Amino acid sequence: MNKFLFFKISAIIFFIGCTSNISKSSEIDLKFKALDSDVTGVTFNNELKSNNDLNIIEYLYYYNGGGVALGDINNDGLDDIFFSGNEVNDHLYLNQGNMVFKNISKTSGIANQNNWSTGASMADVNNDGFIDIYVSTVSDYKNLKGHNRLYINNGDLTFTESSKKMGLDFEGFGTHASFFDYDNDGDLDVYLLNHTIHTPRNYGRSDRRITRDEKSGDRLYENLLNEGTLEFIEVTDKAGIFSSSLGYGLALSTVDINNDGFIDIYVGNDFHENDYLYINNGDKTFSELSNKKLSHTSRFTMGVDIADINGDLIHDIFTLDMMPYKSDIFMKSGGEDSDKVSQIKKDYGYNEQFARNHMQLGSKQGIFKDVALITNTYASDWSWSVLLEDFDNDTDTDIFITNGIFKRPNDLDFINFQSNVFYENYNGDNDKLEQDLIDQMPMLKLSNTFFLQESEFNFRMLGESIGIPPSYSNGSAVSDLDNDGDLDLVSNNINEEAQILENQSNNLNNSFIKLNIKNKNGSPSLGAKVIVHAAEKTLKKEINNSRGFASTSSSIVHFGLSNSEIVDSIEVKWLNGSSNKFYDLDVNQIHNISPQNSNLTSDFNKDSDFFELEEIDFKHIENNYLDYEREPLMPERLSIEGPAYVSSDFNGDGVKDIFIGGAKLQSPKLLIQTSEGLFNEVNNLAFSQDSQFEDVDAAVFDFDQDGDMDIYVISGGNEYVDGDPNLMDRLYINNGNAVFNKFPANLPSTNGGSISSADFNNDGYPDLFIGSRSIPGGYGLSPISIIVKSTPDTDSYFEVVAQSPIGMVTDSKYADINNDGIMDLVVIGDWMPISILIGEGDNKFTNQTTNYNLGKSSGFWNTVEIVDINKDGKLDIIAGNSGLNHKWKANEEFPVKVFLDDFDENSSLDPIIYYNFFGDPVPFASRDKLVNSLPYLKKKFLKYNDFVDATDIVSLTDRKDIFETKLVNEMRSMVYIQDKENKFISQPLPNQLQISSIEDFLVDDDKIYYVGNFSGYVSELGPSLSNSGGVLIGFNGYDFVDHKSLGLPINYEGRHIDKINNNTLLIIGNNNNAFRLNLDEK
Repeated sequence: MNKFLFFKISAIIFFIGCTSNISKSSEIDLKFKALDSDVTGVTFNNELKSNNDLNIIEYLYYYNGGGVALGDINNDGLDDIFFSGNEVNDHLYLNQGNMVFKNISKTSGIANQNNWSTGASMADVNNDGFIDIYVSTVSDYKNLKGHNRLYINNGDLTFTESSKKMGLDFEGFGTHASFFDYDNDGDLDVYLLNHTIHTPRNYGRSDRRITRDEKSGDRLYENLLNEGTLEFIEVTDKAGIFSSSLGYGLALSTVDINNDGFIDIYVGNDFHENDYLYINNGDKTFSELSNKKLSHTSRFTMGVDIADINGDLIHDIFTLDMMPYKSDIFMKSGGEDSDKVSQIKKDYGYNEQFARNHMQLGSKQGIFKDVALITNTYASDWSWSVLLEDFDNDTDTDIFITNGIFKRPNDLDFINFQSNVFYENYNGDNDKLEQDLIDQMPMLKLSNTFFLQESEFNFRMLGESIGIPPSYSNGSAVSDLDNDGDLDLVSNNINEEAQILENQSNNLNNSFIKLNIKNKNGSPSLGAKVIVHAAEKTLKKEINNSRGFASTSSSIVHFGLSNSEIVDSIEVKWLNGSSNKFYDLDVNQIHNISPQNSNLTSDFNKDSDFFELEEIDFKHIENNYLDYEREPLMPERLSIEGPAYVSSDFNGDGVKDIFIGGAKLQSPKLLIQTSEGLFNEVNNLAFSQDSQFEDVDAAVFDFDQDGDMDIYVISGGNEYVDGDPNLMDRLYINNGNAVFNKFPANLPSTNGGSISSADFNNDGYPDLFIGSRSIPGGYGLSPISIIVKSTPDTDSYFEVVAQSPIGMVTDSKYADINNDGIMDLVVIGDWMPISILIGEGDNKFTNQTTNYNLGKSSGFWNTVEIVDINKDGKLDIIAGNSGLNHKWKANEEFPVKVFLDDFDENSSLDPIIYYNFFGDPVPFASRDKLVNSLPYLKKKFLKYNDFVDATDIVSLTDRKDIFETKLVNEMRSMVYIQDKENKFISQPLPNQLQISSIEDFLVDDDKIYYVGNFSGYVSELGPSLSNSGGVLIGFNGYDFVDHKSLGLPINYEGRHIDKINNNTLLIIGNNNNAFRLNLDEK
């Protein structure tokens, strides 16, 4: 009985989260044809018949299925097909041309007996010019016997099983194997990917990954063929490879990820364990660097492929998870960890993971930036195998994904049923209990998913409309099986015949070129890189055949060329460091290429598009306050808004100095700049005494009119109620020598958001706007913000001339928007438009947002700059938003909405958010979170399947009259160009600035520097960490000349960027170091 109790608990904590919105446009010319077995002769069916000894309850990976391997076993120019079977025998089919195949399983000697085969690999293990076959298995578990098998190709369509002879007869939980030359000695070594089963010992701290497990741990074997012996020896520990029971290995790829000439390893792990990114050190060892190269990964990684997706000649990584794209399935399926569970995992040493696909774009800096959300490729349901190829020959990389699970154990109604089973009613009849549990698991057959790349960050989701029928597919592989110039697909299906999809895009008449690249032994040259120059396009691929899930694709390299009629040149970079170039190759042909005499070349790309950074003596350290513990329905933390920053010449020496505010329990710091550009800290007692405040923004002005700059600091943090002394603003008076004293005044005490200063009434004294960020405890409500004028001749010193709940303010700027000589005010924030307050004189302002064409600009705005960007004499607006790399998608037709009311009448505000999910409105909070906050909903939605019908606020709450509704219809970072009629014309900033939140701008002549990233979203949204900062060069409001990265560290959250002298930028981060950047280096 204990095993059922454990399965129940583990499913709740960890397993949750492992026709349609797929486009049906008739405009798509790409088509596939699913070939019938009567035509192909391929009758393989991975049929599973669960029984009392082996089923999904006993073995959670029961429905993971098998793999496919494609390769030319007889060197006749046609790729053949190998299928691995779980409860059925493996099959080998000989390609006879024209999509006709002959089953040679028995005559070839590969038909297995009583083996649970999983991964299928093809590689020339002995360098004899013939491809061999390696099969991974689950063995020595329950009634499963056997071991991994290595079939050596005899060259006559027969194979000899030689795994034990060569040291590769591994017994355990095999998933897949990848053959690659890890030491560049000319023979193929092998990485064995293995998985584990659920036992209590698998849950614990991450340092348990150094404990070896004999059945579940991964293995690395070195081939001694180059030393004269065809034998494999294990080098796992020596090479630095983890081999523990924490490794739920399901995905594997071996490519030169960092382009240094040595092949690296990517391992995708299921459940709580990190994905592994092993960087090859070139000395037969690896360094696992996932936490230094990847901000976060898929949580239940099941498939991976690595290739250049965006055409920048740098490897990108695509990993698969199980997030549904159909709203009704999404709302009743397990998803992300709760914020508390996420924090526990971090405390246990695990990297951040999210239950969705990831498209990790590589960079010259060597770090990866996930863009799956902006590309809308993040959800493809329970996905297994991903293949990155150009399927329509237009030069752009497309994405094919197999998906579906025969039984869905992440269905929340099933998990609820399982959690509430009365085990005593079964009287120890475990077989009946298991069968009842299995029967409760729902089934859903979906078509495999296809993402057609149409432009940068723009993919169209396709499926049945292009000829892909529904199936339960697992492993898949790609090859031009009929040699007609386009790539076909083969999938291993559960309980139905294998799927062969004939690509019919040759009707598009796009050109192609295929390259059969062999090493000196006549074997596929795995690890070689191929660069094609055709017309104005440069394309790059690396030969890697272990791809997708448990499968091997063809080693023939295929390039789509669109309408190019000739290839200008092809460069092949061999793994030994040499290269060959070939010129004027004909298109629409296959070319055989082998090494020729050449000089050794350096393959490592040392160019960079970022700047060198130098730390300065300040690190912002946030206190660990978790806003959602008090306000569980809020989507973001408002307690991490700092640090405050401002610069000025505080000591009168003509050089700019800086003030940096602290987080709670951290004192502000004043740094005085020397003439050499160095910074020296000046201790101020007033600052050190105010460490209890959270400094979120600051402004400088000469308050006392004595000729030096004083500092006004606003406080925040979202921890205290309005009026609390810990939220009081502060004014520090400068004595002229950068020594500050706190001015005794009763200043505002709100959760501050922004402060701006200008003399808007032209009386010679500085006036202020003080914007409030939120009402603590009332997320979504607009706090009171104020405009004050200086009254130095009165005891109050300031007088409020206007106040309004304008919004949840994050930034503000004074500027003369309409060129009338009177200062106006621009205010931005969350759930509000870019607001224009026009100064009317006599201390009056009117809100003219709509008149300036900004009434529909409501967003999650972070920063604003006012500048004449196009040099036409009128001020324009540059505004940083949350960006498009976000789960929420918003526009005028489908805005994100927050409904604010006390829905359960318990005297506390309940902010309920709805957003558009692949065409359907869904509540942002899950049923569980809503029920916890609004207990009366539990009776209304007894089952998760009932919750599917909560498609709007009325069907959810039965309430039509809502206290307040706010919306967001713009999530892009934007530039607004002011036209001749004083209307602002919207223009999105370039895509590079949309992959993360933008937190600050610095406009310097024709350059726009920026910093970004924000980690404060709740786990359901995940952090925005894909662009820490860069510079747009030559931007005129519409076009730009170039874009460069600033090279900030991975996950760096920039908050301020400033130019502190002619050649130096200063960058201030939240909960991070501050950096100085020398512009002379670029």
